[in-house]
Amino acid sequence: MAKANTHLTHLEELVLTKGPEGYKMARAFLLELLKTLKGNTKSKIQTSVKWDGAPAIFAGINPENGKFFVGTKSIFNKVPKINYTKEDIIKNHGHAPGLVDKLTKALEYLPALNIKKILQGDFMFDDEMISTANIDGEPHYKFKPNTIVYAVPVDSELGRQIEQSKFGIVFHTTYDSLDSGASFGADVSGLRRAPGVWFDDAFFTDDTGVVTLTDEEEAEVMRLVKAADEVNSSINYDDLPSAFLNIYINSEIKSGNFLEDAGASFEGFINWYSQRVQKKINNLKSQKGRERATNNAMETMQSFNNKREDITNIFKVSRLLFEAKNIFIQKYNNAVYNTKHFVDDGSGDLVASNPEGYVAVDHRGNGIKFVDRLEFSRANFAVDKGDKFTGDIKEQEDEFDIDDEDDDPVVDADYPKTVAVVPGAFKPPHKGHLDMVRKYAAGADEVVVIISKPTKQGRYLPDGTEITSEDSLKIWQTLAAGLSNVRIEASKDHASPVTAAYDFIGDKGPLNIGDTVILGASTKDDDWKRWLSAKQYVKDGVKLIDPERSAVSPTTRPSGEPYSATAFRNALGGATDNRAEIADFVGEENVDTVLDILGLSAVEEMSGAGGGAGVGLTGAPVPLAYGSARPKKKRSKQKEYIDLSLIDEVIELIMKRGIIK
Repeated sequence: MAKANTHLTHLEELVLTKGPEGYKMARAFLLELLKTLKGNTKSKIQTSVKWDGAPAIFAGINPENGKFFVGTKSIFNKVPKINYTKEDIIKNHGHAPGLVDKLTKALEYLPALNIKKILQGDFMFDDEMISTANIDGEPHYKFKPNTIVYAVPVDSELGRQIEQSKFGIVFHTTYDSLDSGASFGADVSGLRRAPGVWFDDAFFTDDTGVVTLTDEEEAEVMRLVKAADEVNSSINYDDLPSAFLNIYINSEIKSGNFLEDAGASFEGFINWYSQRVQKKINNLKSQKGRERATNNAMETMQSFNNKREDITNIFKVSRLLFEAKNIFIQKYNNAVYNTKHFVDDGSGDLVASNPEGYVAVDHRGNGIKFVDRLEFSRANFAVDKGDKFTGDIKEQEDEFDIDDEDDDPVVDADYPKTVAVVPGAFKPPHKGHLDMVRKYAAGADEVVVIISKPTKQGRYLPDGTEITSEDSLKIWQTLAAGLSNVRIEASKDHASPVTAAYDFIGDKGPLNIGDTVILGASTKDDDWKRWLSAKQYVKDGVKLIDPERSAVSPTTRPSGEPYSATAFRNALGGATDNRAEIADFVGEENVDTVLDILGLSAVEEMSGAGGGAGVGLTGAPVPLAYGSARPKKKRSKQKEYIDLSLIDEVIELIMKRGIIK
């Protein structure tokens, strides 16, 4: 199945979402737009107006059966919700009556347009939403599909079209089939004009001549780009807490600011993070847990301070890109539009506004949002989308505000979450693994460690003792104690760590629309390359951080040697003689607990001269053994073989995703 039109990124966000490559992309967009607005017909950038409609509606012909259908982006689900009839709409979306109404009207009116492919558009109005109001002494039709109120003079060509229409939609994206990718833009020139239906594309056209840049404006854009180049050249993008920075910037926008003073914004970021993490610490039940979480938070904030110069420079670059972008936005806003735009000031009164923004698309199909975030984005944050305008504007149901009612998430009230997924066999886990998790925990809201199901060959120590998934889970819980945002789970279905991770980030996984996901990897030996196919599996609406950029450097043992599960297993094979080496892998404070989990503590007790008591995690004396050691599950001698069940599992996943037939 294809994916719905991907989430658009603000130009200045690219340095946070894509790092150095993101800066190059942002710079290229600005320079290409410069050519466009200077009248260069060879420019590779096409601009469209962002209409603020909702919900997103898909309509067209399913090539598989030649039937016309309508739907939401759930047409791309593993089990697609494709609506050919009114009965299909009620069956698939009956729990959202407002959406049923809109899709039913789409099914009634859109077939007459003779759509050849599949188009995605934003619902703008129906005849029940239209009301009239006097604006500047002139009567206007007005309607509010989402955040912006649109007003059209009654005595205008568009006004007369709306008066005669029962359904309005703006198309902006095209698909050749349900299996093809999305392409920005929709050519509506070949669509049939049908009674009762108003439609348009989103392409920007200017007949006024006021959108051409002046020489002074061109010089200002070039000055801003040159200044950004100079600052960007000094930024080390490694280990930047990009996800946190993005969330913090949104919090500034909510307060009406956008990185005006990079130094002050850095201090604001530190204060914001401190308050955020303190809330989590206060919710911990044990004093020891709070102490460990506090120490971890202090280490994280110290890492932020160590990157102060780079973070400050990221803020400076973002601001410079923002200022350059706004020059283009203002020029586009100077054009004469057929509609006027308003937002609610919080009291129900309408305040004049600009269009939501614009989308710039390059020749590769990359789309970037050009939105004045201090105007429209702040309005989006401030206005509860469930609170529709009263008075002349007809109230609408809340479900119109989501693209797919099945993806309506219950998320943290303040922000979407960044989740790092660290899968592995972990046979057994050790401080090398823990270091990776700590690094991700410093920049993510949550880290999920997934222990893959043992293969048929099992996991064994040199003496034949099996390491079970339950053992790995308990050891992880010991090592990660105090990391309040780390969760450990064992997969019951997948022997492949990669497959287990893809299942977690996929359509049936727990991630919500708007979340960001990081797939754990080491920079050693290009470990991140195991995630090269990850984009094909991630749930629609979830942002995947580039695995190469999010890979972390591995830590080493005190001796300088790399951490190795094989070396750890060998050390555990002689627990009595190798206690100091085992401590290298789990910490001296955890040695006794780990040995007990693996059933090795009784062996150590019997080997010791006279036994005695050890010290547990709490510091209180505890016996070195709790009764007799568990029976060892010996590995029978057999020829070495490749675990075919693991291969079968991976091949099955690949075939399901259509990579091979």
